[in-house]
Amino acid sequence: MLRAAGMPSPAATPAPRGWSPQAILAAHYPAIVEWSRAALPEIRALEARLDRREAAGRNTLAVRQAIAELHWRRLYTGDATAAARNLERVRDLMQEPEPGPVRDADGSFGVGTTVWFFKLDASADALLADGFDAAGQPPRFLDPINDPVQLRDYLDGLLVSRPAAEGLDRRKELNLATSALVRLILRRRPRGYRWHPQLEPVVRDFLAAWQDPATGFFGADYEIGKERWRTADLSMTFHMARYLGGEIDHWPALIDTLLAMRDDRYPNGWLADGVMTSHNNYDVAVLLALGWPRMRGDQRRRGRRELDRMLSWCLDNAVAEDGTVQARAAGEALAESYYFTIAFLDTVGFFDPAKRFWTRRVFAEAEAIRGRLEQRVRNLHQQHPMAAMALARLGR
Repeated sequence: MLRAAGMPSPAATPAPRGWSPQAILAAHYPAIVEWSRAALPEIRALEARLDRREAAGRNTLAVRQAIAELHWRRLYTGDATAAARNLERVRDLMQEPEPGPVRDADGSFGVGTTVWFFKLDASADALLADGFDAAGQPPRFLDPINDPVQLRDYLDGLLVSRPAAEGLDRRKELNLATSALVRLILRRRPRGYRWHPQLEPVVRDFLAAWQDPATGFFGADYEIGKERWRTADLSMTFHMARYLGGEIDHWPALIDTLLAMRDDRYPNGWLADGVMTSHNNYDVAVLLALGWPRMRGDQRRRGRRELDRMLSWCLDNAVAEDGTVQARAAGEALAESYYFTIAFLDTVGFFDPAKRFWTRRVFAEAEAIRGRLEQRVRNLHQQHPMAAMALARLGR
């Protein structure tokens, strides 16, 4: 379990249900709203072109990274000028022959983005791999946080957003940076990179102070006027629980919170624009699986109903008869859509009876669906990390 931290968290109250920091950014920085409204049709058209390239097996990693940064700028910042420059870079990348360079001069895999935490996120899976080879490009982009004081200052600086005053919602960076750094530092990866020996205590103390004992969740805090509001974030909680192997505290409260937020909007609920997604369902399923040994009888009964409901939705809506994934979250690359759909099915034991922690049902159609999904994933660009991870989830 997490160690008790030395400093208590400042007093905060739960954010009002349905509240969104984007509304505050929009009210105080109307230029980003106007720019986004004008640019969104072009962005969607670019994403549709990328879908076609990905379905044909082409490498789109760099431009997908640039588009991910673009969505962050339009949804989490108030800087319309920077967003417009970002869109110009996306247009340029769309014209470049592929594939381009895999890594940049600082050794990151985030060749399509200019933002440090996106470079970190794009690099994490590759740096964690047993066979990672720096190939003369050491990951120097990690150096700025390879110091206990600098790491602590960086992590602490992500916890609270002041969107009205600063034009920035730090939630995305908090989520992506912590999910990468927890894995890299605690697992001492990449091989050959010398992490400072005092970073692990910094990470563990930070996590212990960050988890909210009232909800069991991890989330972002916001200063709104003279108040501090705390959110319960599905994605952040999934990442911390999964990457720590379930060794976090407050599981009964966490499961109560998870079940109570079923019909709320992501990231403080399960739904994206009012509908299910395989990505969010996967997060929920993992939390239920990790929490199952610690859950009360009433929580397990509710959990079974919800897992059955999510599985039915997946088979009826997310996966077509020919194995095509047809229900996708906004902004997902094609390989990501396949990965999250397959990861959900794998987590609930659809393919493997030994993983059916919640049911004794038999899924006679599982092998046929596995084969059709595998065929579709093999048509994707095989250097995309999510394609390889999807095949691994299929046992292929």
